[in-house]
Amino acid sequence: MKIGILTFHDGINFGAFLQAYSTQEKLKSLGHDVEIINYNDRVFAFKERAYALRMNGKFFSNAKKVWKFHKAHKLLNNTNFTSNLSTLKSKYDFVFFGSDEIWNINNPGFGYDLSYFGKGLSNTKKVSYAPSFGSTKIDDTKLALIEEYLAKFYAISVRDVNSHDIINKLTGEKPVIVPDPTFLVDQAKWAIEPKIQGNYILVYAYVLKPEHIEVMKQYAKEKNMKLVSVGFYYDWCHENYLGIDPFEWIGFFKNAKYVFTSMFHGTIFAILMRRNFTTFMDPYRLQKFSYLLDTLNIHDRIYGGYENFNGINYENLEKKIVDYSNIGHQFIESALKS
Repeated sequence: MKIGILTFHDGINFGAFLQAYSTQEKLKSLGHDVEIINYNDRVFAFKERAYALRMNGKFFSNAKKVWKFHKAHKLLNNTNFTSNLSTLKSKYDFVFFGSDEIWNINNPGFGYDLSYFGKGLSNTKKVSYAPSFGSTKIDDTKLALIEEYLAKFYAISVRDVNSHDIINKLTGEKPVIVPDPTFLVDQAKWAIEPKIQGNYILVYAYVLKPEHIEVMKQYAKEKNMKLVSVGFYYDWCHENYLGIDPFEWIGFFKNAKYVFTSMFHGTIFAILMRRNFTTFMDPYRLQKFSYLLDTLNIHDRIYGGYENFNGINYENLEKKIVDYSNIGHQFIESALKS
């Protein structure tokens, strides 16, 4: 079958790229002809790249990262750019929406875009895979405007409890909560391992409190390992790697002896690479993380003091990870067979 994917696909963001690429590769593995619908807000895309170049005040490293992402994006089977989904009428048997926060109607970057709810697409079956409403509240009055579009979806899944509750309120249906699409393919086979001498502790985190920085430094000193940051520059880390692509990013997780993160996909890839990790949490991110951590029964990975930097028994956790991943596999295969 001919399948289109509508998601955030071309940003300079490790998790955003890998969720789009994973969805594409999962659907291709089932024998389908798959395309990424090359739709976005050009103004937002320009601002995102401008921010990526300014980030950390390291222009040349950032430019290298943007260039590497440009090469990685060529692995996505993109359509020609379109700003009007109605031009794709009847082109696809199915269009998959997601994952990522494409349904966050309060996103300050792209705003309230009904295209991500299927406006303009007709004569095709619409399926959502793991989209999120992000920080949108269930009583947001703007949600009433998307009811008519959700009613036209063939199958709906989401990635978190808040999004589940919003869909349930708007449609009366209880959508399946599925894992991020990165759980659906073997990420380790894509990893480009870093050439770093000695053992290291990986830092992939943003908006850290002074307490968090101190405990990471203390832990590294006790373990006699260096702190290595990816994506963000920190002068308290021994090494920083900014100009890397998504596959090099996976490699840093694969070889780390421990991971400190505050990011959604940082937590996911620590799990996928079977690394011991600690997640620094805030209320906004807890909404994104909670279902994943509850499902795997690893809520203790949220930082609560120095005492929780213990190891994870992945042998005991393996079945839960497989069962969680299978929810996603089964949803996709069921939607496509119906």
